[in-house]
Amino acid sequence: MRRAVVLAGVIWKREMQSPRVRMGYLLGMTFLALGCSDLLKYAGEMKEPINLFETFVVAQCQVLAGRLWPLGYLLIMADAPFIVKGTDLLLYRSGRHAWNQGMLCYVTLQSFLYAACLAVCSVLAGVPCGFYGKIWSGPVYMLAKFPKSAAAIKYHLYFDGETMMSQLTVPQAFLAAFVYLFCYMALMGALLYICGLVLGSFWGFLAVAVLHLGSIVLSFCVRIPWSPLYESASPGRLWRYPCMSGLVLIFIALISFPAVKKVEFSDREDGNK
Repeated sequence: MRRAVVLAGVIWKREMQSPRVRMGYLLGMTFLALGCSDLLKYAGEMKEPINLFETFVVAQCQVLAGRLWPLGYLLIMADAPFIVKGTDLLLYRSGRHAWNQGMLCYVTLQSFLYAACLAVCSVLAGVPCGFYGKIWSGPVYMLAKFPKSAAAIKYHLYFDGETMMSQLTVPQAFLAAFVYLFCYMALMGALLYICGLVLGSFWGFLAVAVLHLGSIVLSFCVRIPWSPLYESASPGRLWRYPCMSGLVLIFIALISFPAVKKVEFSDREDGNK
């Protein structure tokens, strides 16, 4: 496991220097700014402060911005499984088993960092007009109580969060929203890795991109899969999605070990096949 962690650190250090990864984070920040900006303008018109943690929870539920958050992460992971020149040397020194573990560790690390970056930046965005506490603010309460009010329509905001507000404090809702987003990112990253390992980077990315776009389309009829908005009626329902995601991640990890043994790395060392 120590070798896997070291390999994950090596891959992370190399990938963070890539313009593609930086653009992925920038894209995520752009979509985050769209959601946060509308909420802050809405609160400013009402002339009331909002809770610092509310910006992340509310922005995650927005029709456009919240649904496009994962696109930045998919751009970051676009070249998975990151087979480049020098991979053969890493394989020789560590072995395929440890290399595979390192890749899974990297996926988890990058998923956490991306979700954490969005969460922290959303909190910082609310600092000028926000307060810290467990209670929900007046603007967000009015947004949930009257979703079709003139102000909500003006700023294109939607937050059907009455159930969540009655069951969870703001920090609890913030934690749940972070965990949901992290689980979805980790799941997409693991799928992208295993598909890229078996099919090649391009076809793996295409398969996962189609899957994500399909989930976006379905979310207009059902719900956003990376939002706990409609799962907060009880603790059992709230943590059902993270538990299911964890089981799927374990399954992907298990099938990755026999898959990595069959890959001819020398045929893919340019990382684009």
